Formats: sequence, structure tokens, C-alpha cells
Amino acid sequence: MKKDSRKLRSKIGRWAAFVLMLLAIGSYGLYTMRLNVTQKESMEVSGYESWEEKVIVAARDMPIQDGGRIKPFSTWAGFTMLKLHGDRTMKIMVDGKKVKLGPEEVLLDCLFRPEVARKLPVFRIDDTEIIKSLAVGDLTQEDIKMTGMNDSQIDDVVKQATLGKNRRDRFSYEELEQVSPILIARAQKIRKSQPDKAKMNSDQRQTIDLADTVWLFMRLIYHMDFARADIEIQRGTPAVDKTRMQRMSYWIKSFPLLAEAVRKMKPSGEQLPPQLMALFSDLELRMRRSSEDIKFVPPYDKNSDLWSPLGKRIEKVISGDRTHAEALVKDMVQLEDVQIALRDQGQGTFASKLGDWKQSVHERMNAGDVAQLGSEVKYGKYNYFYNALIVFLITFFFVMISWLSPRSKISKFCSWIALGLCVFALLLMIVGITHRSFIMERSPIGNLYDTIIFIGATGVLVLLLTELMTRRMVALGLAVFMGMVCMFLARRYEMGDAKDHMDPLVAVLKSNFWLSTHVVTVTVGYMGGLAAAGLSAIYLFARVFGIDEGDKRWRRAMTRIAYGMIGFTLFFSLIGTVLGGIWANDSWGRFWGWDPKENGALMIVLWCLILLHARLAGYLREWGLHIATVFGANVVAFSWWHVNSLSTGLHSYGFIDGMGAIWGFYLLMTSICLMGGIAAVVVRSSKTVPPTTSQS
Repeated sequence: MKKDSRKLRSKIGRWAAFVLMLLAIGSYGLYTMRLNVTQKESMEVSGYESWEEKVIVAARDMPIQDGGRIKPFSTWAGFTMLKLHGDRTMKIMVDGKKVKLGPEEVLLDCLFRPEVARKLPVFRIDDTEIIKSLAVGDLTQEDIKMTGMNDSQIDDVVKQATLGKNRRDRFSYEELEQVSPILIARAQKIRKSQPDKAKMNSDQRQTIDLADTVWLFMRLIYHMDFARADIEIQRGTPAVDKTRMQRMSYWIKSFPLLAEAVRKMKPSGEQLPPQLMALFSDLELRMRRSSEDIKFVPPYDKNSDLWSPLGKRIEKVISGDRTHAEALVKDMVQLEDVQIALRDQGQGTFASKLGDWKQSVHERMNAGDVAQLGSEVKYGKYNYFYNALIVFLITFFFVMISWLSPRSKISKFCSWIALGLCVFALLLMIVGITHRSFIMERSPIGNLYDTIIFIGATGVLVLLLTELMTRRMVALGLAVFMGMVCMFLARRYEMGDAKDHMDPLVAVLKSNFWLSTHVVTVTVGYMGGLAAAGLSAIYLFARVFGIDEGDKRWRRAMTRIAYGMIGFTLFFSLIGTVLGGIWANDSWGRFWGWDPKENGALMIVLWCLILLHARLAGYLREWGLHIATVFGANVVAFSWWHVNSLSTGLHSYGFIDGMGAIWGFYLLMTSICLMGGIAAVVVRSSKTVPPTTSQS
């Protein structure tokens, strides 16, 4: 009877845990979707013409220097669109049909079809009250003067911009264009009053972020103005060849003659003709717009690795430095031909001209850099970590099914399927990390994003090896869960951070030896601590829900595994911390400086030592060891992630977004500890037998 009661309790416990897990995953999925969902219907963009595949193929591996390295257009477009749109895809309605746009299409629109890009729902505004507040804000008269409007006009354009919009919605630049001067003026005022973004309130940060996004979009749509070939030739201007004179390259080539004519006019006091003044003003505006930090023209000096915006080179030529003037004009003519081909001859010729431009740039680059472009395009195409996430999600359900019906044929079948899928997902992660390292030409870990995918891969690998030794399905289930969570976190972090994490590291970190020893070792230590906490959490849930069916052998095995993982964590954390001190001594002249990151690593080492000694001395038994191990996940999370947001120390990255997730993690781990503590007290008290009295 007792055995049947245990089985029933175990079955109920399994289903309860299954439902809780589904609720947790569903909640996280809904939270993730909430960050991107804005409106129910896609915005209508009438007359939109989709880019042909040959155009996208021609643009995909076009080189751009950004973030300190040369990368393909596809990579640059992807991260630029994340900054603008918060996502790598955009859905619009064209003549009643839904059209999905990728980053290449959107950035091609921005550069070469700005009149179309203005209509796209590029901007995500989480709270339209930010826009509405501009009308009643505390702008000074100086700020209002900067906008070129009066109070009444400001109120009108703000009302028009938010008319018919939801609280959380997408906006096009067309809808925000009139508001943008007010928005930028407000952002400047906020920055003057509070330079530290970390100390701004939520509304201030949203205003700053939106203003920066609008400014980035403006730089993109105006950047190619030099190539439009639409310079207005006013009446009274001597026209040799009006078609050629509409190109900016013509005037840059002819600039010495113009400059000489102006110099001759100055001594006589003669004023420049109005049409010439208008021409100079137009040329200067186009030059300044193309001077923004978008670098797709390689250096003319073979000894230089630094690309510069085309407008900066035009400025040098105008200033009198004509060293590379001929090469500059040649590039300008070729880019003008690209733009004119799109305007006058359609996408087929545009793709051909764009391909010619790309080929000319490739010929001026190192063969190795060109090969890297193709490799990085493939990296983006294969999307290793997103595909690994999909495989882990599928695998997780096979694990749950096998868990719900233990020791059955279905369970055995699902276990083998889960094992095969988990190994496949692990291979995707390993290949992805290896491919990244090949592109970056450095150790696989150099920033927080790298640590997420590395912890995920090594965690899955170690837990699969643990499963091979124990064959209890526990480590396999945790491997799948850990891989899935890490891939979710990596994707969320990449989208929220909107930075290319393959860009070169800061100078102090440019050491493949120390990155491959200290950083990798410490990160493996983080993984060990999190894996140990995961195993102990499983133990606590199994005991609380009665899933273990009172199996003492299973309990002892789980305790031994958790104890071993604590030792694993101590070994790698201690070695990594010592190596970090040696690196610090080599770079900064001191072994230890009580930096928050150093303190966090020391906390992990000390916590592991406390657990191991307390267990050996008998102070911690099964319940106590597992509760303390789960709490150790908080120590690891603090050292791995939290210290980077403290704005102090040499390891601080100063980020402020995503801290809610860290506090949520602390709450979850602490709640599990409390649950285990209460259960331990209940179990212990139930074993206490009250003394009996004898009757005479």
C-alpha cells in the first residue's frame, strides 16, 4: 500500500513539475515576444518594390569597415537593423500582401532608395508618451529656437505624429520627421543635465535611445547623396555638359578651376554669383552628409589599414590635398553609376553595377580579408546558435515525455532520440564557436556574449559525459535545459545589446594566450557552478514532489555528482583566478587589486571551499549540501554577470539593461533554497518519534 502511495505521489509530482516547467518556458517565451510585438497589423507601404535576389546576393559580401574590422554588408546590416528596429526582420503590407524584409533589404533601401526607406516602420517606440511629452516638456526658449518652430507648431506636429497610434507601436521616419528636431533638442538637454546614462530615469533613457536611433537613420538615408547625380544647375551657370554637371564627381574634379576663379574674384571685391553660392552650399551639404562614420571605400594608401568615409576624403581634396584626387573621383563616378543604374535602368543593371563596385574593392583588399568576408556570410547564413536553440526546444519535449513515463518503452525510445538531438545541437554550438574564432582570429571568449555560448556548449558537453557515467537521464535533461536557456539568453542579449560581438577587443585584452588560459578557465568554472546548482535543484524538486519515489540510491548518487561538480568548479575557478592575477601583474603591475570581478572570482572559490569542508566535516548532509549548492548559483551569477554593471573596476562594462533578469534569477534561486529548507525541516520533523510512556 505504501509503495502504491509513493508511485501515485511520484506520478502527480512528475505532472506537477512538467506543468510548472511548461509555464516557466511559456512565460519566458511570452516575455521575449512582448519585447518585439508592437501592433497587431503590419504597416501598409504602398507601391513597395521588393529587391530581387541577385541584388541581395551582390550586396551580401560587399565589404564595410565597422567596429575596427572589415565585415560583410550582411553583418553590418544585421546589427544596424537591430539598433534601428530591435529585430532583424520587418513585416509590411504591400497591396494587401504581407512582405517580410531582412536587414540587407532595409539597409539597401536606406542607402539607395531613401524615399522608400522613409515610409518603412523602422522605429519601435515602447511608450508613445515619450513623444507626447515633447509638446508639454520643459524645453527652454533656446531649445525651442533650435527646432525652428514656435510652441504652437511643436504641439501640432507632436499631436500629428501620435495620431491613431497605440501606446506601444512602430513608426516610420515620415511620421517622426517633423518631431525629430524637438526630440534631438530634448535629448541634448537631458545629456547636459545628466551625462551618466546609468543615472537617468526610464523616460530619459528612452528619449536618448530614440533620438540616437533617429539620428542614425538620418545618417543612413542621406549618406549616398553625393552619388544621386541630381545637383540642380541653376540659370546663369555656364553649362558645358548639363548631365555631367549634375554629378558631384564633376565638381570635385573641376574644383581647382573653381577655386582659382574664386581667388581671382576676391581681390577685386567682386561678389560670387548667387547660383555659384547655391552650388557651393549644395556640394558642402552633400560632403558633410557623406562624412558620417560609414566606411565602404578602402584606403588609397597601401600602407594604411584605416578606411575613412568618402566625405572626409572629399574634404581633403577640397582643402588642397590632391594626392589621391584621381582615385577618389574614379570611385565617386563608379558609385554614381550604381545609383543612376537603379534610378534609370532598374534592379538588373543596378545589381551588375553593384557587383562591379564590389569586385573593384575586393581587388584592392588582401586575399585573406576577402576570404573572411565569404566565411562570415556563411556564418550568418548557417545561424548555428539559433538552429541549436530550435533543436534544444524539440529535444526538451522528448526528455519531458521520457520523464513522465519512466522505465517504459516509450521512455527508452524518447531518451535515445533526445540524446541524439542533444549531441546534434552540441555539434552546432561547437562548430559555431569554432567558426566565430576563425573569423575573429582569437580565443573563443572575449566578451559577455562569448561567455554565454561557451558556458552553454561546455555545460552540455560536461553533462552529457556525466550522463554517460551515471545513465540516470538526469544529467541529459539538465544538459538540454542548460543549452536551451543559454541559447535563449544569447539571442536575447545580442538583440538587446545590438552590438557586433566579433569586433576587435580593447588593447588590454588582445592576448590570445591569456584569453585561452585565464578567461577560458574561469568561464569553465562558472559553468561548473551553474551545472552543480542545476543538479541540486533537480534533487530538491524530486524530493519535494516525491518524484524520486524514496529511492535512496538515487539520492546518494545525486549527492555524489553534485559534490563532484563543486570540486570541478573549485579546481577551474581557483586556477583561473591565479592565472588572472598573473595576467593582471603583467598588464597592470599588481597581482590583486580588489576589483569587483576579482572579488567575485574569490567568492566562488571560497564558497566551494566552504561547501566541501562542511560536507567532509559532516555539517552539511544531503539536504544542506544541495540547498547550499543552489545558492552558489547566485554567487556565480554575481561574479559572471552582475559585477559588470557596477560601474566600478577595470572589468566593468557599465550596462544597465537586462538587470531585471539578474534580480529575477536571484529570486528564483533563493526561492528554491527556501523551498528546500522548508522541505528539509518538514522531513526531519516527520522522522522524530515522540516518546511513549508505559502503563502499569
